[in-house]
Amino acid sequence: MDKQHGSACGRRLAEQVKQARGTPYDAAHAIHQHCGVSLLRAHRVAHGYTLTDVADRLKEILRDRGVVSDGLAHQMISRWESGSDTPSARYFDALCYLYRTRPDRLGFGHDYTEPDEPSRKVDVPDGVEVLTAEGLGTVRLNGRTARQAVSYFEQRADDSGYGLYTTAPLDFVPARMMDIAAIQRLLLQRQPVGLERRLYRTLAKNAGFIGVRLTDVASVHETMNWFGVARHAARRAQDAGIEAWIAGHLCDAHACYGHSLRQGLDAARVAQLASGSAPNSAALFGYLSEAGVQARLGNRRETLVAVRTAERIFDELPPEMIAADGIRIPEYFLRWHQSNALSIVGEGRLADPLRHRALELTSVSGDLVGRSLLHLDRAAVMFASGEVDGACQSVRAAWDVPTEFHVGQIPERTKTILSALPSSKTSTSEVRHLVEYLRSLNGSRLYPA
Repeated sequence: MDKQHGSACGRRLAEQVKQARGTPYDAAHAIHQHCGVSLLRAHRVAHGYTLTDVADRLKEILRDRGVVSDGLAHQMISRWESGSDTPSARYFDALCYLYRTRPDRLGFGHDYTEPDEPSRKVDVPDGVEVLTAEGLGTVRLNGRTARQAVSYFEQRADDSGYGLYTTAPLDFVPARMMDIAAIQRLLLQRQPVGLERRLYRTLAKNAGFIGVRLTDVASVHETMNWFGVARHAARRAQDAGIEAWIAGHLCDAHACYGHSLRQGLDAARVAQLASGSAPNSAALFGYLSEAGVQARLGNRRETLVAVRTAERIFDELPPEMIAADGIRIPEYFLRWHQSNALSIVGEGRLADPLRHRALELTSVSGDLVGRSLLHLDRAAVMFASGEVDGACQSVRAAWDVPTEFHVGQIPERTKTILSALPSSKTSTSEVRHLVEYLRSLNGSRLYPA
């Protein structure tokens, strides 16, 4: 393992595994162990692909999905295989599709099932067997255990909501995808109507969680695709509450990406109408997400109304509706969204105490992207007031996160802030040094000299 072997060695080994009737994964695993290369490269060698072959095949997969793949080349594949760069979510999923395998088998995330068992099992209730070794998410049931299996996946979805913002995307998203695959297999087995609706509800939550997590680090097309899956499942479940929850986060995604903002407002209305006039988390988030859209449309008055309405609903929520479980709303998310919207419309005086409050709450410690965006909001306010040095320090603080977060909302918000600066500020030494620093982290395509 100290010295990597060449591709010729790997190809010979793959042929030996094939002759022994081994699977492509058996070959990739053997190449990884014997030749000392990454799992991702081992899969490519096992399939007999060149770097260019992989780039071309990924482009074809993404083109069939309607996803743009500009910039994808064999050099990028090489960086992924060497570990010097990490694929974004759209490429990550396409790689899994290309090699017909699980994320952890490509070296992304981990398989936490017990090793060295012929059929490795997740810890589930007696009588329910969920296989995750051969055949992603295969579920073996009989008529008496189907209800237990549904309860198991419901509990997993509930538990995962608490890690929605605190678990790294490359661990969180694949785990949710695997659960969705298992749920879909259960749905193919023609469950009773009540269980089927519960499965669709659980599928909707998992797909919604993926959409929420991808909002931070992926493209608008990937994110919207998962929200589409979530809405379809919520409708099949006939669960208006989950559909309203999804609608609120869909509006938030429109705001984050600055994409089709009017459509975002339509989604916010769906969330706001949830459960009629009774105060609830979905309606609250509907107003918070509307505030974000109105702010980006430049509608100051409408932004203030939405922010105040959200405050009123939060004050009326019963305690059991306030939690950081991905569905309900904790105070941190209330303050975060309020301060973000107010910062965008230039209401720094109103935004500052809300931002300070959000940074005081315990939830911010795990929400790395959210914390960074709060720093960027502060930077925008400080740039506007002429505090250039402090603003540059806030931008640097925002980028003090793992490299996997150097894509998505953090660079996009940074680009928006810097692009809006007048020449009198961009010419200062503080801003020039900041731009050089950002280019060293993220490349010149976002921060040209």
